[in-house]
Amino acid sequence: MHEHHHHTEHERGGRGGGRHRARRGAVRVAVLTLLDERPMHGYELITELETRSEGRWRPSPGAIYPALEKMELHGAVTSTEVDGKRQFSLTDRGRQMLAEIREAQGDDAELPWNHTGTGGRGELRRLMSELGGQVRQIARFGSTEQREAATAALEQTKRTLYEILARPAEASSTDSETDA
Repeated sequence: MHEHHHHTEHERGGRGGGRHRARRGAVRVAVLTLLDERPMHGYELITELETRSEGRWRPSPGAIYPALEKMELHGAVTSTEVDGKRQFSLTDRGRQMLAEIREAQGDDAELPWNHTGTGGRGELRRLMSELGGQVRQIARFGSTEQREAATAALEQTKRTLYEILARPAEASSTDSETDA
């Protein structure tokens, strides 16, 4: 059973203006990171993420607000009414969550709005393009040993991909933008 309703316009046919979806959990990490700097309301978070990603990522209100509500439920953020708008602030629990995430990701982790991969298909296309360049370099300039090693690696990769294709496809819920 295939569930196509999770895909963005960008994934379906490139009509999404070059914007991409964040990886699962990226909305949560991005929101925690921004709120660690200062309290903001939802629309501020959206525009700040769009600015910092240079327009590549503009999470929809349908992604941001449920994530904020979920984080508020878990005690990571708190909200107050400021000039008729809900302003969100990080709690001590939220700071602790952010510290744990940063620790798990390591020091060289990219900020969530700097991810260049689009996840899923976009990531596969990027890797395939990168591989093609490496294979061309080895074919043109590599020694006999390098060409043989590259051929063996590609043969093994091809077998692995066939094995992956042979597995039954499972319904995927990892596409959901609202995961926090």
